[in-house]
Amino acid sequence: MSTVIYGGEDGLSCIKPVEYYFTANVLVNEGVLQAKCRVKLSNLGAEPENTVQILLNRGLKASSVEQSGRRVIFTQRLCKFPDLKEIEVNLIEIHFERPLKPGDTTWITLAYEGEVEGYEEVFTYARDKIDENFSLIRTDVFSYPVVGAPEFKKLVSLLPSQRFNYRLEITVPEGFKVANIGRLLGYRRKKDMVTYIYVSKLPSWRMDIAVARFKLLFDKEEDLRVFALEEDYVHAERIMHELKRCLAFYREWFGEPVFWAGYTVVEIPEGWGGQADVCGMLLDSRCFRDENEVGGLYHELAHLWNVPSGEKIPSRFLDEGFASYFQLLAERKFLGEEKFREKMKFSRRRIIQMAEKNPILLEIPVASYGEYMVTDASYFVGAWILYILHRIVGDEYFKKAIKRFLKHYSRKPATLGDFKETIVEVCGTRIEKFLDEWLFGNKAVTYLKKRVPLEHLLSAYKP
Repeated sequence: MSTVIYGGEDGLSCIKPVEYYFTANVLVNEGVLQAKCRVKLSNLGAEPENTVQILLNRGLKASSVEQSGRRVIFTQRLCKFPDLKEIEVNLIEIHFERPLKPGDTTWITLAYEGEVEGYEEVFTYARDKIDENFSLIRTDVFSYPVVGAPEFKKLVSLLPSQRFNYRLEITVPEGFKVANIGRLLGYRRKKDMVTYIYVSKLPSWRMDIAVARFKLLFDKEEDLRVFALEEDYVHAERIMHELKRCLAFYREWFGEPVFWAGYTVVEIPEGWGGQADVCGMLLDSRCFRDENEVGGLYHELAHLWNVPSGEKIPSRFLDEGFASYFQLLAERKFLGEEKFREKMKFSRRRIIQMAEKNPILLEIPVASYGEYMVTDASYFVGAWILYILHRIVGDEYFKKAIKRFLKHYSRKPATLGDFKETIVEVCGTRIEKFLDEWLFGNKAVTYLKKRVPLEHLLSAYKP
């Protein structure tokens, strides 16, 4: 959650992180994180910048800050987000020695330590902590320095658009392993401690570092890895199998991934929240232990077929809507038509529940979900939009349209307007009314809440 400060268009800072060098001692027995993080900042704007804001977890405290090797003035204080007051962070403001000119870069180094505190009171999955059973360091709870201002709406809209390289040197007690989706360069042993060294494979928008008693399954031919907790390693072969066949299915339907540099699955405890990046995913333990929960793997893997969002405030249709429907297609392929229909019915029920709890969903278009902070609905509404679109145009045109969209916007941000333009270009103007009413209007939730039969929905839009 980064790169949002003052200055720049719409109050957004033009200072962005382009490289991280993160070293840490993960003291699992004490529950403490000791870290030093170097961040390379770039001023991409047209004006000099005098300061930068950094967000840290509320349980972490900075002891020193340097710029290019020299100590600089900084302040830190606990601060609540004005638009989500339940989130409290350690807000650090750093004053540059001299203004950072447009186009210039600089390195800042923060030394800090403390206990990583979760945010379960806000996000039930954000249970991160340093612990002998499982430790997790990631963006979501600010356990490494995040460049940005304490404003949730702006942070979540800009987070997926940032790209940086990283190098990690993580020290843990002997017997524990460090799992990351980057490339392992090697490790160093000193007494009863081991330091794991990773580098990013591709520019990333987040860092995820897990520490536990992992066992690793590696497929050299396809460059696939599965980090499983010791007690769940018996399930690693099945996860690897699911990974391979789902990759093959998505490639068949949608072409090659937008980016590919191998793939890593890292198991995390139940309820800690699955997530995906361009080179791997965090996968809930339920997917390992219960073969009926494999949809989580299908969902996270589908994010390889996402393009960067060019929406001012992302609706999450282009990432979570896509991933949710692609997951359902994979479940239909591997688990059967009955499972698919069951999931579609569940998805409709969730939409109805969400609309009853938050009636604004009946009034606004999907395109405005980001602005109104209801992007959770995109998982379900997005899947239904793609499902109806798929049913209207058929397999051939659906595949062709999605492939063209992904190929055209693989290297540049896309908006919902770009998506509509591509679909109309491939499928014809017959589909415009549907997209206008369901994507840019409020008909999706309205019709689904009224339980309009599927046949009626299709007949209303089929030529």
